[in-house]
Amino acid sequence: MLDWLKLNKDYPEFWRKYLQNFENKSARYVIFATETSGLNSDEDKILSIGAVGVQEDKIIVADSFDVNIYQENISTLQSLESNERISQTESIVQFLEYIKNATLVGHRIHFEIELLNKALDKMGCGRLKNEAIDIEVMFRKWKELSDDRNISLDDLSNYFKIVKTEHQSASNDAYTIALIFLRLKQRLKI
Repeated sequence: MLDWLKLNKDYPEFWRKYLQNFENKSARYVIFATETSGLNSDEDKILSIGAVGVQEDKIIVADSFDVNIYQENISTLQSLESNERISQTESIVQFLEYIKNATLVGHRIHFEIELLNKALDKMGCGRLKNEAIDIEVMFRKWKELSDDRNISLDDLSNYFKIVKTEHQSASNDAYTIALIFLRLKQRLKI
């Protein structure tokens, strides 16, 4: 009976709209990154989300997403520029409208997805339904690496000779990840 209640739960309208996107498969990739208050998905918060779309092996700069999230009592907010901030709830609603049914791509993406899923749970929703690809996993597959050492975004950028901007932001990281993703996609013949 509990499963029946979960299936028939009255989800918020934005969540029902998001779920409707999955009737068809998308050819669009959304490359995204977050800035967080730390690396513990149980305690830390998302401070900003940056994303860019990729279609037909091209980065579509006009298809981008950038939001800073208002959080009370988090001192690391002082390190972010004073751009306009919106609530976490509103930012996630906007992000779901943006990503629709695209395949999500990131660096260590499972951590970021877990943070989003925890926020969605607090909003009375289910878990993200999008497929996800991690560029670190792609690199390991391409290079046939079997060790467990972490490969940072800087390591990947250096390997592919991608110059990162001095200003670190979720949007800049998303663009860097997109460049790396396209190179790995070509090398893996995906």
